[in-house]
Amino acid sequence: MQYVKYIFILCFLFSVSSISFAQGNIVDYFLKDPKAWDETKKLIHKEPTKVVVTGGLEGVVCNLAELTEGDEVALVFIDTQKSEKMKREGFCNAEDKLTRGKNRVVSVNTRNSGNRTQFHYKFLLQRNINNEPITIYNNGNAVLESTYDGSQPVINISNLSGIELCEIEIRDW
Repeated sequence: MQYVKYIFILCFLFSVSSISFAQGNIVDYFLKDPKAWDETKKLIHKEPTKVVVTGGLEGVVCNLAELTEGDEVALVFIDTQKSEKMKREGFCNAEDKLTRGKNRVVSVNTRNSGNRTQFHYKFLLQRNINNEPITIYNNGNAVLESTYDGSQPVINISNLSGIELCEIEIRDW
């Protein structure tokens, strides 16, 4: 019986340290832990946004269209093991961060301007030629968007971290 108590305590400490690690460096958590995607899907209780991009990778960008001033948001491209942190609205070239086929992408707030009671970010997926959008995917809706306005109860850390998931399938045709 005494061993069961110690095993329970060790399991508890291990789970707390995993959570602390995820909070401390969430980008590395997604890049290094192969179970992070599935565990996060369970945690946030929603399916990833799914988008199909035809015509290959040329000109594909993630457009950070809105960001709460002072915040920083990261895009984590799990399948290519790359990430991009952004502090202001603008484009993230996705050609070198995506591959043909299915890609898993996570967005998350990595720095808050000091006001954890509200934040907002919104990414559009589009194809740009000569820095001009020629196609905006997902019917023009954001593929990754998170808002926390302080009025929602904090049920788990995903409420405060702004974690969102997206699956982008790149096809040549």
